[in-house]
Amino acid sequence: MKVTVKMGAPLSQVIGEKKVILSMPDGATLADVLGELGAHYPDFEEGLKGKGLRKPFDRILYSLFVNARPVALEQAGETALADGDRISLFLPVAGG
Repeated sequence: MKVTVKMGAPLSQVIGEKKVILSMPDGATLADVLGELGAHYPDFEEGLKGKGLRKPFDRILYSLFVNARPVALEQAGETALADGDRISLFLPVAGG
């Protein structure tokens, strides 16, 4: 199955891709996709922690979405994917 992963800045700048299409085995989870991205892009894990920001953190900052629905990072291993799913990784937005 194929899934599309879209990444916001600065993660997209750190790994050099805004959008990636991955071929994954049937039954793959969101955690499998994150692992695959980490295997293909050496700076992916650090990018999730804010590499490229003024002050990187020791935890993952990015929000995860599957088909525009938010998914908690803790549920990535339980979130089964289907062919054509769209995964997005973006920094949370705050403002006032």
